[in-house]
Amino acid sequence: MVAHPVRRRRRIGRSRRRAGRRGTGDGQRTHPAGPRAARHRPPRLADRAVRLRDVLCANGRARHRAWVDPRYRHHRRGDGRDYGRRIATPGRRGVTDEQKDVIEQLERRVATLENIVRRLTFVTNTSEQLRGIRSPTPKPQDTPAPAVYALVPDTAAPAPRRDDLEQWFGQRGLLAVGVAALLIAAGLFLKYAFDRGWISPLLRSIGAVAVGIAVAAWGHDRIRRGMRGYGAAMIGAGGGLVYLGLWAAAGPYALMERRVGILLLALTTVAVTMLALHHEIEGLAIWALGGAYLAPMILATAPNPQGFLGYLEVIGLGTAITAYAMNWRPTFNVALFGYLILASAGAAPAIATPLGTWLVAAAALLALHVTLRRSWPEARVGILLIAWVILAIGLAGVVGSDGTRWLALGAAAAVTGVLWWQQLIRDPFSPETERALGVTDVAVERLLFIVNPVAFMLLANAVQTRLLQDSFQVVPAALAAAYLPAGWVRRNASHLITGFLLVALAIAFPWPAASVTIGWTVLALTALAAEREAGRPGGRHAAAALATAAWVCLFSAALSVREYQPSVFTDSWALALYVVVAGTAVAARWWGTPGKLVSLMWALSGSAVFAGGSIQLHEYFARMAPLAGDLALSVWWLLFAGGLVFLGFRLNHKLIRSIGLGVAAFAGLKIVLYDLANLQALYRVGSFFALANSGVLASWRLLTT
Repeated sequence: MVAHPVRRRRRIGRSRRRAGRRGTGDGQRTHPAGPRAARHRPPRLADRAVRLRDVLCANGRARHRAWVDPRYRHHRRGDGRDYGRRIATPGRRGVTDEQKDVIEQLERRVATLENIVRRLTFVTNTSEQLRGIRSPTPKPQDTPAPAVYALVPDTAAPAPRRDDLEQWFGQRGLLAVGVAALLIAAGLFLKYAFDRGWISPLLRSIGAVAVGIAVAAWGHDRIRRGMRGYGAAMIGAGGGLVYLGLWAAAGPYALMERRVGILLLALTTVAVTMLALHHEIEGLAIWALGGAYLAPMILATAPNPQGFLGYLEVIGLGTAITAYAMNWRPTFNVALFGYLILASAGAAPAIATPLGTWLVAAAALLALHVTLRRSWPEARVGILLIAWVILAIGLAGVVGSDGTRWLALGAAAAVTGVLWWQQLIRDPFSPETERALGVTDVAVERLLFIVNPVAFMLLANAVQTRLLQDSFQVVPAALAAAYLPAGWVRRNASHLITGFLLVALAIAFPWPAASVTIGWTVLALTALAAEREAGRPGGRHAAAALATAAWVCLFSAALSVREYQPSVFTDSWALALYVVVAGTAVAARWWGTPGKLVSLMWALSGSAVFAGGSIQLHEYFARMAPLAGDLALSVWWLLFAGGLVFLGFRLNHKLIRSIGLGVAAFAGLKIVLYDLANLQALYRVGSFFALANSGVLASWRLLTT
């Protein structure tokens, strides 16, 4: 009686020591890593220092997995365990698809971890063997590298299977249908009860609100239990029921004032938004925002543009700030775009006030601040462009004193100033910005850099104050005072070029066209000196742009307003011509660096000589006789062509010679096609004589060279 319990305990101890064995030799004590002779056939690594005992198979294969597969069955009771179950076995219920997915994921993770452990063990043993080889101790007998038996192949773990159509429709499709049906049923019930008179209007509204709160609370509890999608849908459905109940109370039933109903709807929006923040579910925030935007429209309150604009301001900007804090990009876009669109549609009279313009500018300022830290280009360019359009409409409708108009214009100035400051810190045309930002962000920044001063000038023109109507050049001059020093001090080429162009635009408003041409030419030389002498980048590009603009102004606006029969060589247009020719030639000579811009300056100077000389000579000789003017024009073209050919040979420049020959050919066509038919007597002879001399001289020069 005494011996049997002893033997039994020994057998139990022996069984416990052998728990989890899959082969002989597994019960041995773990020896230090190193080669040793195996007593039996090696079921596992002989030098492995780590054993996953009592849980995983020592010599297992991929088919054994981790003994946690639901298909594994052991012949002994308890699946071969010598200890009791730690977790109570549930009833005989089938394994769901979700549980199968979870089990498969756990199997893959366990298999991956075991494979990593085996590899690390092999690396550790190999390093210890190498250290033993370097030591002065006798070199042990070489043994072949042990084979590593992994539970799974070394290939990458297969991706988890996607939900099939049945599972998706069962989990999400039916949920969406159910939520929509619940809201429709609630709405139909309210209408049906209203028609039949079953329940009093007060009880209907209170019941809808109470049921909505209960459904939202139940959804909140579902989220806490891990069902995020289902719980979020229930919260949205509950919020919708509350919206319907409050709408019925403030709308058809007239149980409360409509403004009070809007306030309660706004509070419901705040509550749903707080739940969205608590659970970090963006869909709930968008749902609440949509309900808040639709509340004033579905209640159809009396027109109150100021109140409606203020309501939209609180809802839109508040939600946008929350979305920025939570990094919710769609919510941010819906909040600000919806705010601006609804404000322009329903609160246009309120925008045509200083307060309204500042409320619109607040959305643009918030977008500028957020998109400087978030890469949201659609919000940065879209919200800003829409805000500029709304501000233009509002500023055009502002009435009152000049002080009121200036206060309204201050909102546009704030937007322009913030954008100018941001692009001063981060120049959109610098290589650092190109490397730091993406292609889309850089394109958006450059577009806004160009549009920003132009938009402000258009907005300033819409205000129609007395000062700006009389002296609008104050606006580009003020902008130039901001851009030009910034580009000079910080050595930003983009700001320096913009500053010079704004100065040129300020010159164009008060001065006549000929004076504008002279001023732009002098300004081009100043810009060239800024880069050549002061080392400010962008000066040469500004000089090229200003010189080109001066050339265009000379032969377009200045020529169109020239007096009839003026003093040909001494009037204002002729003086502007001399300044353009001399200024572009000096700039080209003083340019300092070779390139296309130097060729452009020489081309501007030469074309001004050709076109200006043609106009002046034709005007001078045509006063004597009309045919003399045509003859003088032909002779001048031939002389100019000969001069270009001679200069091309002198400078050994083929392009100049080719241009000269082209001008000569054009002059020859004029003589043959026009002068031969219109000129008479000596004028025709003189024209052909000039053509003959030019042809002979040019041919002689070509042959001698």
